[in-house]
Amino acid sequence: MKIVMVTSWLPRHCGIATYSEDLVRALRNLGHEVHIVCHTDGGRKGEENVYPVLNITKPGWDEVLYKTVKKIAPDIVHIQHEYGLYIHNNDSTSSLLRCLFKWKVECDLATVMTYHSVYTTLTSMESAYMDATLNLLNIGIVHEEYQWAYLPHNIGRVAKNVYVISHGAKELQIPKDTKKEFSLKKKKVVGMMGWWEADKGFDRVVKLWPDISKKLGPDCVLVVAGDARPGSESGQLYKPELLKEIEKSPAKKSIKLIMGSFDPDAYDKVLSTFDLIVLPYLRTSQSGNLAHAFALGVPAVVSEIGGLKSQVDASNAGITVSQGDDFELKSTIINLMSKDKQRKHYAENAKKYVTAEIKWSTIAEKHTRRYEQAIKEVIERRLKK
Repeated sequence: MKIVMVTSWLPRHCGIATYSEDLVRALRNLGHEVHIVCHTDGGRKGEENVYPVLNITKPGWDEVLYKTVKKIAPDIVHIQHEYGLYIHNNDSTSSLLRCLFKWKVECDLATVMTYHSVYTTLTSMESAYMDATLNLLNIGIVHEEYQWAYLPHNIGRVAKNVYVISHGAKELQIPKDTKKEFSLKKKKVVGMMGWWEADKGFDRVVKLWPDISKKLGPDCVLVVAGDARPGSESGQLYKPELLKEIEKSPAKKSIKLIMGSFDPDAYDKVLSTFDLIVLPYLRTSQSGNLAHAFALGVPAVVSEIGGLKSQVDASNAGITVSQGDDFELKSTIINLMSKDKQRKHYAENAKKYVTAEIKWSTIAEKHTRRYEQAIKEVIERRLKK
């Protein structure tokens, strides 16, 4: 099967790019021919079947996308969708609608889109966009059951072409001696990692850390890893606030800042130093950070919302806490970091969950079945003409 994946792509530091690379590798392992159409900052030297042609700062980039896909002549197009990846002049990614319309009407081409930003309640723009795109697509994919369940409420109808395929995770060997590499040897590490945004609530844990540190003692360290996403106005505003909270903390000596936008290997190294990952998000759809943590056998404390709750409930690899409840968050971290056996049990569950449910080979097989379904629908539509 010849597949075109429309996505951001490495070396861009982007969760969608990392997700796509893992999925593409798994699809290629199944024997598929996968071509990547990506933004102009994507693609590495010597990489085959990668087309870094999308410059969304210029009008007409959608026509470039259309012509590039037409030249490749795939069996199916799969778009990895997140609003910020395709917006030009605040057009709410309507440029993609033109491509989807032409692929359906002019090319009779099978199309699939994975929606990476789907919340319990969508904005009016998000609702209208999902409704419009689903009418043009053969298949829509979301990562979580709750996202599928709330769609009728959000778009006013039952979308029969939407399916749930979980965020995948690698089956990883835990890197050795990473704590020593980051000067954390013999330390118990509570960690937070990812792009810094106010709705992720990292500052909440920093503010709670003096009380947590007093209970857990000097051998426990809080690691804050990541940075503000380049181009994210909200992230750039939040970054100095978070750094200020760290700098003025009475427990500053037990907080380690590892700042940067990490490549996949560096990301895994930092994450593997964690004995517990804390994701105190106030709003989210799902979390690649949580899937990666589970792949490395890191248990979690997360807010009881969206995909965070569903992944922890499904894996039994951590504890959920009420959204925005600082007292519950603090006491849960203290309790779990005080119980080595319980953390070990959750860590074992995390690895089992990845192997049994969300390893990339399994996720690629699920995608293949949906691709085959979409292509069959197109063939049947052609026969009726």
